Amino acid sequence: MKKVNYWLPVVLSTCLWLPVSWAHDGTVNVTGSITDNTCTVSPDSKALTVSMGTVSSKTFSRAGDGAAYQPFNIVLEKCGGAASSVSVSFTGTADSQNTSLLSLTGGEGYATGLAVGIYDRDKNFIPLNTAGEETGLTPNQPSVTLNFYARYVASGAAVTPGIANAAGTFMLIYA
Repeated sequence: MKKVNYWLPVVLSTCLWLPVSWAHDGTVNVTGSITDNTCTVSPDSKALTVSMGTVSSKTFSRAGDGAAYQPFNIVLEKCGGAASSVSVSFTGTADSQNTSLLSLTGGEGYATGLAVGIYDRDKNFIPLNTAGEETGLTPNQPSVTLNFYARYVASGAAVTPGIANAAGTFMLIYA
């Protein structure tokens, strides 16, 4: 014989009759607008590799000594009709000795005492997590090339030879 639970429908129907309290305590209004002030990052600029070459450890005798500047570009395309300017901020793991510099990836076989500095088109230093100089944009500009430099910089500890790779990201800030 099949056992049937008759209590479940009774409980459910009783719950429907329980008193419910509703209160109207405030309102949230969401306002804003959508604008077309950004550009698209060129496919060639989405995963950049900057070749730093081979540098002698003797280049770095004290903190702040730097190797040659190595150029790289970020190309933007299809800028919107409201585009007026863009600046770039670079982020990544900061060096433990100088937090304005990008740390080397690190690990066995890596150089020590070095980090990577990022510089604008005029070779002005751009500290990590800080927006660089603004570049003007023309509305509906088909493309714009943003020029930068990277270089090895002695961060404060003794420089030892080894692999010297680093990785970071860039963020575009539109005005």
